[in-house]
Amino acid sequence: MKKLLFIILTAIASTSFAQTWTNPMSISGELVPGGIGDPYMMKYKGVYYLYASNDDAAILRCWTSKDLINWSDAIICSTDPTIKGAYAPEVVYWNGMFYMYTSPHGNGHYVLSSNSPTGPFTVVTSNLGKVIDGSVFIDDDGQLYFYHADGAGIFGCPMPTPTSIGTSVNLNAQMNGQWTEGPCVFKRNDIYYLLYTGNHVLSQGYRIDYATNIINPISRYTPQVAQNPILVKSEGDFSGVGHGTAFIGPDLDTYYFTYHNLVKTVGGQPLRKYNFDRIAWNGDKLSILGPTNWAQQAPQLAVTDYFDRTVVGEDWLFPTGGNWGINNSELLFQDEQDAVSETGHKAIFTSASATDYTAEFTIREVSRKNDTATLGAIFSYSDEENYGVALFNSSANQLEINFLINNVWKVPQSVSLPAGFNYAVWHGIRIEKSGTSYRFFVDGMQKAALTSNLGGGKVGYITRNSKGDFSYVALSKQVKGSGILDTYKPVPGTIAAVHYNTGGEGVGYHDLTPGNADKQYIRNDSVDINTNPEGGFHISSNQSGEWYNYNVNVEATGVYNVGIRYAASAPAQIKIQQGTSEVTSVVELPATGSLSAWRTFTLKGLHLTAGYQTLKVETITGDFNFYEMQFKPADNEAVTVTDDFTTAFSSDWNFADGNWNIESGQANIDGYGKKVMGSAGWTDYTIEADIRYISGMNAGVIFRVNNPAAGGENNNPVLGTDFLQGYFVGLGATNVSLGKHNYGWASLTSAPGTYSTNTTYHIKIVVSGANIKVYVTDMTTPKIDYTDTNPFISGKVGFRSHGTHAHFDNFSVTTAGTETGIEEVSVDEIDLFLTKVHDILTINTNLKLRAKIYNTAGQLVIEQNIDSHHNQINVAKLAKGIYIVKLLKTGIFKQSDKKMIFCSAFAKIIKN
Repeated sequence: MKKLLFIILTAIASTSFAQTWTNPMSISGELVPGGIGDPYMMKYKGVYYLYASNDDAAILRCWTSKDLINWSDAIICSTDPTIKGAYAPEVVYWNGMFYMYTSPHGNGHYVLSSNSPTGPFTVVTSNLGKVIDGSVFIDDDGQLYFYHADGAGIFGCPMPTPTSIGTSVNLNAQMNGQWTEGPCVFKRNDIYYLLYTGNHVLSQGYRIDYATNIINPISRYTPQVAQNPILVKSEGDFSGVGHGTAFIGPDLDTYYFTYHNLVKTVGGQPLRKYNFDRIAWNGDKLSILGPTNWAQQAPQLAVTDYFDRTVVGEDWLFPTGGNWGINNSELLFQDEQDAVSETGHKAIFTSASATDYTAEFTIREVSRKNDTATLGAIFSYSDEENYGVALFNSSANQLEINFLINNVWKVPQSVSLPAGFNYAVWHGIRIEKSGTSYRFFVDGMQKAALTSNLGGGKVGYITRNSKGDFSYVALSKQVKGSGILDTYKPVPGTIAAVHYNTGGEGVGYHDLTPGNADKQYIRNDSVDINTNPEGGFHISSNQSGEWYNYNVNVEATGVYNVGIRYAASAPAQIKIQQGTSEVTSVVELPATGSLSAWRTFTLKGLHLTAGYQTLKVETITGDFNFYEMQFKPADNEAVTVTDDFTTAFSSDWNFADGNWNIESGQANIDGYGKKVMGSAGWTDYTIEADIRYISGMNAGVIFRVNNPAAGGENNNPVLGTDFLQGYFVGLGATNVSLGKHNYGWASLTSAPGTYSTNTTYHIKIVVSGANIKVYVTDMTTPKIDYTDTNPFISGKVGFRSHGTHAHFDNFSVTTAGTETGIEEVSVDEIDLFLTKVHDILTINTNLKLRAKIYNTAGQLVIEQNIDSHHNQINVAKLAKGIYIVKLLKTGIFKQSDKKMIFCSAFAKIIKN
């Protein structure tokens, strides 16, 4: 007797990593009970140093790490009495000395100094003022700048020396006209970035904004309103996030941002924890991939040598001699001073080579034989006839760069270094190579951008008529932000379309037309990429059959919605897979009007599995431009929630600020406040409520609400009146208005109407995708019919009042409960037969299904719709063997994988 077998496939492939980090973190020796607040990160000779705010003890701590995962025990770096209550200490290395800037209790700044990053730091100035949260930036010309918080926002000042501060200049960076602090400035691709925090450390709405300028470090900055806030989390145990540092990670390429979260308040003081998350660059557009509080893929590491041993070892080659050795298990030295001028004494690091790369070197001069003596870095070394050099010439006070190609030196390039540059102390050289482009940095200052046909290769050190010491060296294959591409990016979160995986055609992507038609070669492959008006780049001209793979790190197994940001002149179709399993059906993206009219369309109900996964986005039909994906946890169950406020608020309300109460069987507010209920995963719904204005008319309904918070240190509803992300509908004397809160306010549209106080109005709001319809009194014809081109895609519902006395009543919300995703079919919903005589596979079900049959090579061999009346599939053409039957629900899609062996005349197996 032959048998028919079905085997349930439940395992989904997932990558795991030996090391991860999970926010928030505890570090040995942190303050008890204060934790780590205002974390500041500095890198020196390949080691990261973490500093944090102090309590009232004269003991300041720091910690060290090489990988950002494993941290040292606390190191006491200062016992100077000045550092009692030291707020936000930051440390800068400049020309052999470490300078610490801090404002004890926020009462002006002191500068401390040390010859070591771990101290001891001792005070070297009087109180220099400038209030609180001092931070220092060094520009490419060696000019230092000081930044600080003040009542009018963030200010910047030139610094004549590392221990003196000039006149403050307002930088146009202030949140909501309220207290703003925690400045952090850095420069990338000739753009100055200013990150800052507000409004109060004890507020759950503590958050990060950023601004940019391209003129100079203390010119007026432009807040990036379309993106801000770039880091916010106001609800739950993990909230109140802000105040940190942007820095480059141990892969030499990926930026990160440190910050703290507020755990609780103890005796009026904050208990905070340390966190950090990745920054993803789409061109010059900055996005923080966070805040996260689940395990994240550990930072990638460059290939490094710290010389922490007694012998040089086999990883170094010395092709031109010299006396090389290890000293004190911390540095490589070369102390033979005579050498042929151009050949020099070389040390080549043989452990790694790369075509495109970032490399870092650490160098100091011990002595020089004459005024032509140099020492420095070797890069792109393939042999003795092909390499480049970046050399310090202490006599000329300059960096000298040259390329040797086919044993012919090119024209040397020389760049002056700051006056007083001390070559006898440690300095860093950084080189970024991408294609034929080379960029050279000294101590973080960009000194040259050159073009050369010299290819990739190894790195190393060289002396010419000089003696030198050399320390930490590193080589990474990541450059110009490429480190983010294969990183498992957090979901929930936003992923840029251009951040598809590496590996090329058939691995990271599939493209039907060779070459990049739009000539924006940020990926050096055949995907068509163009600039985007919203910042960075998008994938253009997607065609049927093209696809892109994205590595994601899913927080929890469950249901997610995803907002697809795209532009299309005609309808297009896509689908999304997780591994080999479809998580959406074929979904139509409506036309947006043109290939430059950007819209967001929400795909609902993607069932994703927790952990490290790969998502494939495939174009089925059409031609569209693809910008980004925003993943949000979903709650798509169809529910109706009501509250008539008879005697109390129902238990469904889960956030409130302001003085809410029940008055005459109605919700009452007199002044400022918000009250919110429901699930942040709700997407489409209908809200109805009665509203009656008693005095004032600035109150109404809020919906798709995320991150509601009060303001200030005492949960002040006035300061926090705009502290939410979501929509608002309200009535005025002459109109009904629709607006948008994003920790600020923007009016979207309005419609004329006459409304007055002491009159009850019934409001209905219907939210579907990006469309919002608002009805007032007349429940058949909307007063407002508005489509938001860049919508919030999900959130809670509730009320908001701004200086108004208002009553609300007869509240209800009904969610739509629709999905476009796929999930498993219930084990009780189907029977499967195979009749050998007629070669018929029968699927008994009351569901509407799409059946797909695959062979063991993964090829689709049969596809057919199934329902209760059309439930048979002819499999006569299939050879005997093992096949996979995939059943997909239509409507609310579900998925079940079965494996079957055809080898019986007749058999019936019921799914169990």
